[in-house]
Amino acid sequence: MKADVLEQSEAVEPSFDLQTLKSKLRAVGSSQLLWFLGLVFVFAALPLANIKYSKLADPDIWWHIRTGEWIVQNHQIPHVDPFSAPTLGKPWVDYCWIFDLGSYGMISHFDLVSILWFETLMRLAVTALLFSLIRTLTPSFWKALALTGVAMMAMLWMLPPRPGAISVLLFLGELHILVSAQRKSNARLLWALPGLFVLWANIHIEFVTGLFLLGVICLEPLMEKVWEVAGGARSIPDPLHRQRWYVFGASLLATLINPYGVKLFANAFQYARDAKIYDMIVEFHAMHFRTLNDWSVLLLVMLACFALGRSSRLRPAWVVLLGWSAWMGFRSLREVWLVTILSVVMIAAPRREEDPPEKPARTSLALRLAVATAVALILLTGGVLWSVSSQKMLRQVADAFPLGAVGYIHQNHLQGPLLNELSWGGFLIYAVPDIPVAMDGRTNVHTQDEIVQALPLWNGEHGWQDRPELQHANLVISNHSWPLALLLRS
Repeated sequence: MKADVLEQSEAVEPSFDLQTLKSKLRAVGSSQLLWFLGLVFVFAALPLANIKYSKLADPDIWWHIRTGEWIVQNHQIPHVDPFSAPTLGKPWVDYCWIFDLGSYGMISHFDLVSILWFETLMRLAVTALLFSLIRTLTPSFWKALALTGVAMMAMLWMLPPRPGAISVLLFLGELHILVSAQRKSNARLLWALPGLFVLWANIHIEFVTGLFLLGVICLEPLMEKVWEVAGGARSIPDPLHRQRWYVFGASLLATLINPYGVKLFANAFQYARDAKIYDMIVEFHAMHFRTLNDWSVLLLVMLACFALGRSSRLRPAWVVLLGWSAWMGFRSLREVWLVTILSVVMIAAPRREEDPPEKPARTSLALRLAVATAVALILLTGGVLWSVSSQKMLRQVADAFPLGAVGYIHQNHLQGPLLNELSWGGFLIYAVPDIPVAMDGRTNVHTQDEIVQALPLWNGEHGWQDRPELQHANLVISNHSWPLALLLRS
């Protein structure tokens, strides 16, 4: 009998110890101090690295600033190209005119350093909205924080000082509205989307991505019916189905409230057709998997596939969204943010949607204010320690762009015609406004065929000296690494 009692007590002790360990871990995990440290690290780490290592080398911000200046000077939004010699007077859709005005106002008031702080604030805003979105889907604070950290690492190079960064923010806003409306069964929340799309359609062409997302979500009940007929799980009635279609129609009409009307969609279709450009411009290349952020994207996609397969019922719409975003993201670096965000949402979503959602423990207002204050102090301290200033930014510009050549042009009052390569065209639009450039990064102005045909000249291929654009040029501005520069020197 004594031996039996001893055996029973020995069998109970490991279970007791395990429960105690779990309780201790939960207590430690719910520590407000640890929450504070974790939030500060995730929110501040990458923006701080951006402040220290950033290089003002983005080729497109300059023509955005110059366009904003042109709008202010001429009191109108451009409908024809005023900047490039081969396309002067030809139709041009400046689909990001609000961003152009904002960037010009930012530079006018705060000088070059404002570009760095804009990029930093965009990273903070995306991190905050992404974390907030994930927290609505999972009760686990640390899961939400870890997913946010991995996602921001995956999008490390995806938030340059361009309107595309605002597109990421607006896409997150759209997802937040859709998820909140679904979980609260509140159709009124959906009616914020038409207003969001009015703003989006005047900031960046990626608004079509948001429309596609909304359209797929609207089609979800139909997809589930088809899946049910094919032998899948029984679909769950969706009380918001009809309201979503109304909102989709209103959002589609809202995108037409822009200076160009339906021409905006023609530009989007042009970008979709121009496949040759993907081999020529770095940001359109596929991931090379030589850096940690590329592998972070792959990790998130694999986890999203696992989460979809583990779900209690198949969600055809989210399968479509994951496949579409993976195709976009693995095809082009420029769209990596899309597959990253959708993967994170699928990972964080509960396994059983029919179960009542478990409310996450809310972070207190005091904790939020403490985190915001700490992050702001860390970033400002970093800016002071690393001497962030417009003078430093100007030196970075000189390293990336032909600032010395521009100074020489102004000093000697040189005139065009100008021959330049594509990557410096945007900067020259800003720096030498009186001389039309030969080519720049506006790929809805210069067709992919024009860009392809310019490469043999810059590569110094046979017959380069007979090219009419070279013979007619009075100025040639080139990076010394181009074969054409070496040939002209000799």
